[in-house]
Amino acid sequence: MVDHENIQAYVLWEEGTGVEFIDPTLDDEFSTYKLIRCVQVALLCVEEKWAHRPSMLEVAAMLRNEYQNLPMPRRPVFSTNKYDEEKKDKTNENVYSVDIATITQLSPR
Repeated sequence: MVDHENIQAYVLWEEGTGVEFIDPTLDDEFSTYKLIRCVQVALLCVEEKWAHRPSMLEVAAMLRNEYQNLPMPRRPVFSTNKYDEEKKDKTNENVYSVDIATITQLSPR
């Protein structure tokens, strides 16, 4: 998933309208629950802290067992936090390099 798709999926899932994120050609009246469950498991896999993410064994169990209660996903790792963005803007106003490295220009001899 691309950054903005993580956010879109999370927001739609949180609002209870996660089905809007799913490709309509995959959805039919019998598989909606399974598709929403897949989105929820996917959101668990992109949580910010690795310790909160399920292992592959847990993912397989979550997808296999429809009746297992799933944890509620937190905001995805690639989401932006408005406070963090404001703080970043204030501290790095004049920084033009990601790693604050200097730029060296080479000139031939």
